[in-house]
Amino acid sequence: MKWKTLFLFFLGIAWSTKASVQNDTEIEKELSTVKFFSIGLNGFVAKKMPQQIIYEKVLENTNSVSIFKNVMESHESTPEGKAYSACGLWENKEPEKIKLKDEYGDLNVTILSGDILRQESLGKFIGNIKKHGCK
Repeated sequence: MKWKTLFLFFLGIAWSTKASVQNDTEIEKELSTVKFFSIGLNGFVAKKMPQQIIYEKVLENTNSVSIFKNVMESHESTPEGKAYSACGLWENKEPEKIKLKDEYGDLNVTILSGDILRQESLGKFIGNIKKHGCK
């Protein structure tokens, strides 16, 4: 009886670890594909945008620093995903990990602020995040 209990216990641990890794991978992929950056209540109806909700899910994750760092460094992530990652690293008090490769600095990040959609250089935008944060 003890062996069955121990087996089930370890099986449960292995299954929950696998599920956690899959969830981290899925949420990292979601963040790395966002198409615009938006913090706060925005749009004509003044609501949180889906991209911000993804960002907040990552921020609440126990592996958030690792996820943000991966998105920041990935050549497949969008400039907006990199911008959210810089914010996440800032919020996690890890500003020294906000490192943007030179090749990404000239990319444009699309920002929704209020009901105005604009573009800015990713390098300049992340430089401002390093100095002032995201709020």
